[in-house]
Amino acid sequence: MNWLRIAQGVLCAVEVCGLYFLISLFFRLRFDRVWSRLSLWLTGILICSLTICQREVSAMYSRYFMFLCIFLSLSISIIFYKINFFKALLIPTLYYVITYFFDLLFGYLGEVLFNLDDLVFIIQLKLNYERILVMLIGRILVVVAVISIYKNKAVIQRIFSKYQMIFWSFAFLVYIGLYFCERIFYTPYRIEGKTNVYFVLFPIFVILFFVIIVIYIMYIEKKNEIQLVNNQNEMIEKNYQEMILLYQKRERVFHDMKNHLSVLALLLSEKDISRAENYINKISEPILELEHKKYTYNRIVDIILADKIEKAHNYNINLEIKAGIIEEGRIQDIDWCSILANLLDNSIEACMKVEEKDRWIKLILNQNDCAIMIDISNAYNGIINETNGFLESSKLNKDLHGIGIKSIKSSVEKYNGIMEYRNDMKIFEINISLFY
Repeated sequence: MNWLRIAQGVLCAVEVCGLYFLISLFFRLRFDRVWSRLSLWLTGILICSLTICQREVSAMYSRYFMFLCIFLSLSISIIFYKINFFKALLIPTLYYVITYFFDLLFGYLGEVLFNLDDLVFIIQLKLNYERILVMLIGRILVVVAVISIYKNKAVIQRIFSKYQMIFWSFAFLVYIGLYFCERIFYTPYRIEGKTNVYFVLFPIFVILFFVIIVIYIMYIEKKNEIQLVNNQNEMIEKNYQEMILLYQKRERVFHDMKNHLSVLALLLSEKDISRAENYINKISEPILELEHKKYTYNRIVDIILADKIEKAHNYNINLEIKAGIIEEGRIQDIDWCSILANLLDNSIEACMKVEEKDRWIKLILNQNDCAIMIDISNAYNGIINETNGFLESSKLNKDLHGIGIKSIKSSVEKYNGIMEYRNDMKIFEINISLFY
């Protein structure tokens, strides 16, 4: 019997660790210190010990113990993680009602498939092989679900944030099924055969509702993706056209140079030195204004940098650039417009919200054998809009003005890139690595 207790203890630990892993996957620690992590581990050990004790001395299934676990998980999430109340409640609720529903369902299926009367009663009150098997199947499904969520972390995070009410509806439906199916432990319901109906209807409802949710979310996400692509294309085209116009403006200035040289030659031939000097000073102004400094020797990158330097100068922002040579062809021009132009626009916009004397932006742009690194830091007013670790636009119409941020993320993902950011006091920094 000892090995059965060990097996049950391991399965209980898997159950608790799965929930902790999900919470840590989606949310950041409130205090990233040794004592905080140690305390978090101790709370996990506590819940795991309570679960093992409950299964050992009481019963395999208890709806009231499930409520206790949800409450403890809620408290731990709020204390240790940056998470609001409803999200902190939704995750353990979904997790536990589905796990406990699996336990009841597989116990009932064992009765039906192997023609074992009162199997649910037996595994409920006694530790045996059958109980371990039922728990094992349920925990395997939970582990598979957790791994799938981990592999699709970015998509799940976005969906979870946008469709919370749908997930709450799903959790409520599973709980109703759990509530009715647990009547299998009450003899009058078993004799009347009502529990058979519950175990047929509610799994069908749950599966059907889940399929409807998936189809609905896929439809909405596809629709939003098409809209986002259209908006991105419009924004990228706008940035690209601005770069081209700037380039053409320079071309026109230098194209007129031959006419200027002719005039200068005429003035010098007439020995009108004073007028020649004045003319040189006059034509030097637009040339110096449009001087195309070669920061990276990448045409589109240098055009973007020149444009944003001019824009920053107009708002009295000190823009410092440290850049190495960036090869052309590694990153598409349209993606440079999407990433670099939007990043600098966001930095300029952030600087405009602070006093003029404190406005600064620092850009570091480098390339190695496998990646291009972009590091931008700037002054900002200390206010940052963030949801579940994702940046959001600070403007009122987030669906429209958040396109720049979404466009950056989309282009970074295109190159299997990494985007991270930090904010410390009045300094905001974002780091991007693009791999090729």
